[in-house]
Amino acid sequence: MQKKILITILSIIIIAGASIGLYFFTMPTIYATVNNVAVLSGHPPSPISFFAFCENNSNVTIEFASDTNWSAHGQTEITIALTKGRRTIHKNAYAYILEPIPYIEIEVATPVELITPQAFLRYAYTIPTGVLFELEISTIAATASTGQYPVEICINGSSFISMLHIVDTTPPTAVTVSNTIPMGEAVSADSFVTDVFDHSLPVTVQFVNGAEPDIFQSGNQDVNILLTDYYGNTAVYTAQLTVLPNTTPPWFAGTGNITIAIDSPAMFRLGVSAYNAFGRPIDFTVDSSNVDITTLGVYYLTYRAEDCCGNYIEETVHVYVISVAPEEVRARATAVLDRILTDDMTQVQQARAIFDWITANVGYAAGFEHRTVYESANQALVHRRGDCFVFYSVSELLLTMAGIPNMRIDRVGGRSRHAWNLINPDGLGWHHFDSTPHRVRQINRFMFTQTQAEQFTRIIQAEGQGSGYFNFDPDLYPEIVR
Repeated sequence: MQKKILITILSIIIIAGASIGLYFFTMPTIYATVNNVAVLSGHPPSPISFFAFCENNSNVTIEFASDTNWSAHGQTEITIALTKGRRTIHKNAYAYILEPIPYIEIEVATPVELITPQAFLRYAYTIPTGVLFELEISTIAATASTGQYPVEICINGSSFISMLHIVDTTPPTAVTVSNTIPMGEAVSADSFVTDVFDHSLPVTVQFVNGAEPDIFQSGNQDVNILLTDYYGNTAVYTAQLTVLPNTTPPWFAGTGNITIAIDSPAMFRLGVSAYNAFGRPIDFTVDSSNVDITTLGVYYLTYRAEDCCGNYIEETVHVYVISVAPEEVRARATAVLDRILTDDMTQVQQARAIFDWITANVGYAAGFEHRTVYESANQALVHRRGDCFVFYSVSELLLTMAGIPNMRIDRVGGRSRHAWNLINPDGLGWHHFDSTPHRVRQINRFMFTQTQAEQFTRIIQAEGQGSGYFNFDPDLYPEIVR
């Protein structure tokens, strides 16, 4: 009886053990390989996206076993539960939550292939190797022009729009050019550069700080050129300028024979200027060591100017020290002109009025000592008589003060010396003008031509008043109207 009970208990134990063994033997097994995944912030992924391989996944439930803030960013650990039947396993993985970047800046003309989608996602470059995610740029603009352009980025099937800001922070480029110029020749900033390039035109080219090179200093000098593009990017290039020496001498303005009254102050620099070949004022010296203002006479005075290149000029003029004050003579001449001239007269009419006044108010008298124009003109204006030089002198003074072009002309040959005037009123050409009285009345001595001068010379000779009266050396004077 006891033996039979023992067998029954053992049978029960064996049957129960067999049942338990059969349960564990038939319990489902889940094989899965977990991966770390990168996802877009605000876009929760599917739990299954963390598994690249899941064997026997039929009827397997996959879900997150923990709460995750998918709007955050950065690395976060997650737990995923895989359940099949009554069997559940847990897998841990890392999610790398990437935050979209509203915009990125790139330099204009950057090659499109250098623009990666990772640039539009914060933390994308820190993701370890092996993390699963698909990332691409769906649309991208050309980069040849500055501006703001939308860009679509796709990550694991989710997309967002960012902006591509194409900017220009690159200075212009150029190749420098050396210049060689003659001294004084203008040179521009853009002549020192070539092959100027920039993506943002126009490019302005100018001297740095407006400091132009010294074109009046011979030799070599560095020239700094500033290039500025549309966005204010700048580059400075240094080129070389060679200025060749100048060989043209300076020149004087305002020099001429000087007339001063005896013992009066001598201002030999008054009204005189010296200039180099380019019209720039330079200093000059005056050698008046031979002038004696205390003694009547004619003296020589020399002006000298030298430029920076050693070119120089000297001009020698006469200094007439006379017995009358030139300003007093001019005052007397002004009084005459005020009486005989009017503003509406032509120069021909003015010359005629001067001629008529002289011939009506000055008589001929020989035997005068010939000194200067001022002294001889004063003789005519004060004493109202004189020889041909007196008539020539008062004519020159009055014509010059009236602004009528004139010059002295002298007889060549003949029995005596004779001087008269040439005039060119109103630009009509040079004509003879002789205010000295003559016995041959049929000679019209106001503004006569060269043909008339030759005719008058023959008439005077025929009247027995001498030969060669209006003969002169034509090489010494401008062409006279015939």
